[in-house]
Amino acid sequence: MKKVILVAVVVLLLAALAVGLVGMAAPAAVSAGAPQPAFAARLEAGLKARLTTGKAELQRSFDTRKEVKSFRMKTVLQLHPGHPLETFVDVSCPDRERFTTTIGEQAFHAVRIGNKAYIEQKDGTWTTQDTQPTGWSPCGDNPGEPAPWAVMNEGRDPATVLAKMADSAEIVRGAFAATPAGNCQQWIVNLTMPGGSSHGHGNNGLRYTVCIDPKDHLPRSVVMGSGGVITTYSDWNQPVKIDPPTM
Repeated sequence: MKKVILVAVVVLLLAALAVGLVGMAAPAAVSAGAPQPAFAARLEAGLKARLTTGKAELQRSFDTRKEVKSFRMKTVLQLHPGHPLETFVDVSCPDRERFTTTIGEQAFHAVRIGNKAYIEQKDGTWTTQDTQPTGWSPCGDNPGEPAPWAVMNEGRDPATVLAKMADSAEIVRGAFAATPAGNCQQWIVNLTMPGGSSHGHGNNGLRYTVCIDPKDHLPRSVVMGSGGVITTYSDWNQPVKIDPPTM
């Protein structure tokens, strides 16, 4: 069956906000809608953070992701000028995933269940195509891989991508921040481009801020640079119902 293009979604998408040192205010994008962490929580998180490293924490997060049963992920790409491109992904492991991508008044929808992908067309009808039942992106032993039917890495999880690149990255501790989904410890990940060139991303190359809950080791947000692309996570291991669309 001829492959139907779902939507061009950019993804080494990452999320959270400007970084800071422990003791400084958490970035606005991270703390929006949530109070700042209490002093006792900041103190406890600071002690725990000093007993680990960013590389170790990203690896713990990656290992924890292999056992996840469900979650929701939202990525916002700030387009300049114009409306942001927003992608919402609901995941119910082992084999169910729902995409909604919006830009302005336009919305695109797709559902993946097992070896079937359902794609909504502009006229509101749905088409189906066969997909590989294994090697699926959000779940299992190798989470974060692009879905085999994706056109441009739709739904790829940036936190797992960064975890796989941790050995070649410089990672420093940032602020203990509040998010609507709970408190988390920021880790600033600097990736040097091949040859040491910054390629327009600053002297240190690509910079991301990953905010990980130190209790369950799951990410709450990831940001690219100063916030041009933001990914946030919610509803870890909470029931997520995904049914095939009405054809």
